[in-house]
Amino acid sequence: MIKAFRPAWAALGLLCFTNEAGATSLRRDVKAGSLCEFAEKEPLLSCKKVAAGGSSWNANLHEAWHQLCQDSQTSPYMEVFLDKRFKENYHHVYKSDGWADSAWVNYVAVKKSGGVFGKLTERLVESIHRFSQHPIIVVNFGQEAPEELSPRRFPRLVLLHARGFDPALRLSFNFNKLRAILLAQAKVGASLDSDMLLVGPQADQLLNRTAEEITEKYRFPMMPTHFLDRDLRDKNSGKGNFLPYSCKNCPEPTMRWGQAQPTWTHWSFPFVSRWLTAKMKGRSQNGVPTDDIAEDEDLLNVALWSEGATKSWCAFQTGGINFLWENLYPQHPPGPYPYYEDPRYFPAGIPVAFWFGHAEKDPAHIDNALTFLSDSSRINTQPPKPFYHNMTFFASFKELKQAYPDLKCTL
Repeated sequence: MIKAFRPAWAALGLLCFTNEAGATSLRRDVKAGSLCEFAEKEPLLSCKKVAAGGSSWNANLHEAWHQLCQDSQTSPYMEVFLDKRFKENYHHVYKSDGWADSAWVNYVAVKKSGGVFGKLTERLVESIHRFSQHPIIVVNFGQEAPEELSPRRFPRLVLLHARGFDPALRLSFNFNKLRAILLAQAKVGASLDSDMLLVGPQADQLLNRTAEEITEKYRFPMMPTHFLDRDLRDKNSGKGNFLPYSCKNCPEPTMRWGQAQPTWTHWSFPFVSRWLTAKMKGRSQNGVPTDDIAEDEDLLNVALWSEGATKSWCAFQTGGINFLWENLYPQHPPGPYPYYEDPRYFPAGIPVAFWFGHAEKDPAHIDNALTFLSDSSRINTQPPKPFYHNMTFFASFKELKQAYPDLKCTL
């Protein structure tokens, strides 16, 4: 057994608070242990509580946490607390060893006065309860708890609390997505943003397929193929939706740019920690300076290229939710055609599964979508074919793959 880490900040009583601008910081002059109103007093996980022995998932988490816990700048962020109202839900979702077998994982922070992201998260959680058999874990990085989330209304929801970033770190809030992967204790997981909506039960296969694809032999997270081609080598191709990406010492791409909805298994924890630690410390990793890599999506893509990753999901989300009545249910091909092609990986366009809507910020519009999906005329009829590629809809990815066996993505 490797000795548990004692965080360097333990004697300082560092706490989270929210300033007038809604940013979360660290300070010493508040009583140790206070975090958020509904957080339990004792953390579920901390640098002192991560053990190395036993299962492979414990060993992988311990290896990942070692990188973050040994440094006084990063160790304060390695605590996670159960919301005291969600004890019963927690015991249903998590096993006796403190692990969820598989889960959707969301990260969020809301202001005291409420706001759109609390409402969006509520609707995401509702869609998971309507259409998925898997639980959803929400990691709250703000001091205020999202008031829209109820343990009775959402029995497969677990709400956790963790500290936000000190503004002095100059980190985008979205890097909390990577922290949530390490804090949620899910053996298999998929990251969902609050402005996403699950629209059907077939998406559950994403978590099942994640367990099949990300193993001891292939430990990298997998992301869905992006509608943007960001490969500098394609600059003069005149194809697709091109927006170049470059960084200092950027590695050559090993696959098309991915969208920041990573899925992972516990085998991915050390990779996530390696690059998150580098970013939080503002140092280079694999010769790539991370200080100027602004967002989680950028870091994930550069990191995967740098380490030679090769596996991508086909797209499983589209912008907004109008696709429900414009494309999916009428089985009308989406534009453009070819669907965001590139000359290197997807010359015939990107295959897409209509599983999630993304980037819809209007709760009322989302409510319209949920009403549309709950109409009895749709519930009681054959569901539409959710897979699309090259002007054709398919009932399953197996059927799509048979038609196009050389695809550079999978589902």
